Order: sequence, then structure tokens, then C-alpha cells
Amino acid sequence: MKQYRILLITPFSKPWDDGWYYKSGFEKNGHNVLPFDPSTVSHAADRVFDITRDYRPHFILHTKTELPAEIYNELRKTVKVIQWYPDPVIPDFIVPYVSAADIFFTMSEGLVDEFRELNPNVYWLSQAYEPSFFQVKEINSKDVKKYSTDVTFAGNLGSKPQYLPRREYLQTIIDKGIHLKWWGPRMPRKFSTIPLILGKLGRSYGGKFVWGEVHAKIAKLSKIYLGFDSQPHVRKSMSERLYIAVGCGAFYMCRYVDGIEDILEPDKEIVTFKSEAEMIDKIKYYLKNDDLRGRIAEAGRRRVLREHTYEIRVRQMLEILQNHFLK
Repeated sequence: MKQYRILLITPFSKPWDDGWYYKSGFEKNGHNVLPFDPSTVSHAADRVFDITRDYRPHFILHTKTELPAEIYNELRKTVKVIQWYPDPVIPDFIVPYVSAADIFFTMSEGLVDEFRELNPNVYWLSQAYEPSFFQVKEINSKDVKKYSTDVTFAGNLGSKPQYLPRREYLQTIIDKGIHLKWWGPRMPRKFSTIPLILGKLGRSYGGKFVWGEVHAKIAKLSKIYLGFDSQPHVRKSMSERLYIAVGCGAFYMCRYVDGIEDILEPDKEIVTFKSEAEMIDKIKYYLKNDDLRGRIAEAGRRRVLREHTYEIRVRQMLEILQNHFLK
């Protein structure tokens, strides 16, 4: 495969920003990546034109709204602009960006037709897992004490509508006497959340947002890693967390997402549920079956490493781009 130069415009200020995973995926395929985070550069809109002129990328790849849409339209006069949008919704602010891309990738297959009303060159490209960022050097007795649990959840329990059902599901798990820990941003301190923060759900909080090696330890030490994608009715809108958890070796149980069986096979590589009652029944069943949990977790891990790493996802992206304009 030809080696390409990519100007990657996305956040890089935090070590868990997805831009680092994308960069690694391209570099593992032999391509040259120049990272550019507009939030860390003064006069970024002007600076990007200088960088593009000097670096001469084969294409620009960005993710959300790092620069104004009109900047990307102007850049398209001299270089191809690609967007890989990582959310399962179509908010108003993203609409101008869809038409400002030569090719637009969505992580939600169920949104392709809607996006194509704005831009005919829209394709589905799911997120993935970058193993090099989740290596575990060792697991000691402190790790076992801190991260081991029957059920774990890592994600947002904020006050947006898509997050509220997660609170209810997790509260039910606790009420059933099942040991739960959850990790992520703290719940917002509002009058309505005080009872939750001071109650059993708040006391089950692990105390921090997790990523990298710590995230991998949690995946390995939890008997069941629980997942709740925010838009399960949108076909194949699985978040990156699915790939990370399963890739790290978790026994992953999640609310069913339409089409997820095309990615990982339920009951063989992951386990899914469609209701709160089914979730509780399956948690109780699998907590009693250590060997079965281990086999499912290992089968899922192998599948993710075989089909769903960023090294593989980059090749899939480039195959589409080569059909359009890359030579």
C-alpha cells in the first residue's frame, strides 16, 4: 500500500483523546501523521492553511467541530477533507460539516441514509480498539482489592436524557444485592441528584474517570463489564467502549444494539439483554458460571484483535478513499 501523509485535526490535549488511537492506527500501516489540535494553537484557523501548504497532506482527517465548517470548505480547494464523526446522533451543529467533507464517515450505520441527504459520499465506519494503549504491566494485590467486583460500569451518569436509564439499571443491580462499582465523570451536583450521590449508587462510585492501563485492569478484574450504548435503536451504533472492554478481556454484557450480532456474536463473544429483568437474570446466571464467562470473554477478545483494531479500521477507511481519489 502507498504511504500517505495525513493531517489529523482532532483533540490531542488529553492522553485518552481518540486522536492518539487514530494516529497509531495510521502509523501501524506505514503512513505519516501530523497531529493538529486547534484548541492548543493560537489563530488555529490561519495556522492550518500554513501547515497544509508546508506539509502537503494527501488528505485532512477530522472528527467534529475543531474548526469552523467554512474553513474546511476553503481547504477543500487544495486538499481532500475527510470527517469521521464519532457520535450516534445528528445535532444541528454538525449539519454544515457533513456537506463540507469530500467523504463523511459515521460510526452509526443506521444514520447513513440521513447523512446522505446532506452529502452523497457517506459511509459507515465503526470505531475500534488500539491495544498498545491498554497494556497491563502487572496486577498486584492493591489492584485486585480496588478494581474487583461482580459488575462494573464505565461511562457517564450525567443528566442528559440518554444517560438517565443507566442510573435506573445500575440502581436495580444494587438493590438486588449484587456488588457494583462504576467509573467515569462524577454525577453532576444538582438538587435532583443529591439523593443519588448520597445513596447506594453514589457510594458505588469508583472515584474517577478511567482509561488506559487502569481501564484494562478493571476489564480483567470485573466478573461482568456492563455496557449501555446511548442510542441502541440506531443500527450498529456501538461505542468505542465495546471494543475497548472486550479487547481488554472483559466479559461484556450490554443492552442490545440493533445489528450488534454482525460485530460480536451474542452468547458466544458477548452477552446482550433487552430489558432490566433480562439483565438481572443473566447477571445472576453468569456470576455462577465462571468457566463460561471466561470462554465468552476470550472468544470476544480474539475477535476484536482479529477484526476490530484501529490498524484494521484504517485499512478499511483507505480502501474506501482509494475508490474515490487516492492513488
